[in-house]
Amino acid sequence: MKTFRFLLTVAVATIALAGQSQTLEDTLAMRTPKDAWIDPITAVPSGCEYVLYPTNTRGEGTEGSLLVYLPPQYYTDSDRRFPVIYYLHGGTGNQRECRWMVERIDKAILAGKIQPLIIVGVQALPVGWYLNGRMEDPKVSTGPIEDVLMHDMIPYVDSHYRTIASREGRALEGFSMGGGATLRLAFKYPEVFGAASSVAGAVVHWTEEPLRHALECTFGDVDDPASKAYFDSQIPEVYAERNTEQIISSGMMVRMFIGTEDRLYQENGVNITQRMSDYLTALGIPHDLYIIPGANHNPWEMFDSNHLSYDCTFWAKAFNRSN
Repeated sequence: MKTFRFLLTVAVATIALAGQSQTLEDTLAMRTPKDAWIDPITAVPSGCEYVLYPTNTRGEGTEGSLLVYLPPQYYTDSDRRFPVIYYLHGGTGNQRECRWMVERIDKAILAGKIQPLIIVGVQALPVGWYLNGRMEDPKVSTGPIEDVLMHDMIPYVDSHYRTIASREGRALEGFSMGGGATLRLAFKYPEVFGAASSVAGAVVHWTEEPLRHALECTFGDVDDPASKAYFDSQIPEVYAERNTEQIISSGMMVRMFIGTEDRLYQENGVNITQRMSDYLTALGIPHDLYIIPGANHNPWEMFDSNHLSYDCTFWAKAFNRSN
């Protein structure tokens, strides 16, 4: 497997793409095809690598891509192992979406506010909910996304990087579709992940997803009751209830962010994110909910100087058991 390193500087780099001269940021913001397990844009932010890894779960010879941020200490301390945050992008997004988080974490590490850590920007399908598609339905086009992440991606990262390969050194953060998946995967696999941070997580119920194709590509024909039944079996609440005791006893750290201008804050009289928080409270699962006044469905906006400063110390606390 080849690892490509593109240590580029956003302020000065330009890339010629499709006959046009674009800044690196323009390139990093480009969309990917709906069936892209491999991000076609190989440019990365400073401090990151573009990586290909085998997705054997999908079949022999298949690959996926990742964006991997390595702190400066990774190169200067060859005996040290580092905790890992897996970043799950939002719907229609890609692995490069994690650059807003990389920027903030990198500054916090350089300032000595948190310990050095690795960030893995996951390239899942742009719309796929980070779970295994119900492939018996002909309208489903995604595949075994969850199995790829759990059985191919994480083992690859642990075997190719100096990670702390335990739940104490492994966490999830995600935005929108990825934010909902962050909670679902953390609650489903409390033996794998020790912390979960959901940014404007799509913790929606079946009738609250407005896009028919966003449901059908993973769950199946929206008019088929079996599609809704599969969706209902995979929401974060199911796994939170199933594994409540282990989630609590393990000391998993959980937080959620939502802006007041986000439809996931309130839509048609339903406080979607608050409902999730209330459910966790009823189960006795400790967590924090941050409601950001005036912020919309955009992490760059949510954590800018006019709204809320991104709290990196959450990760210092989450990973203090791994050092």
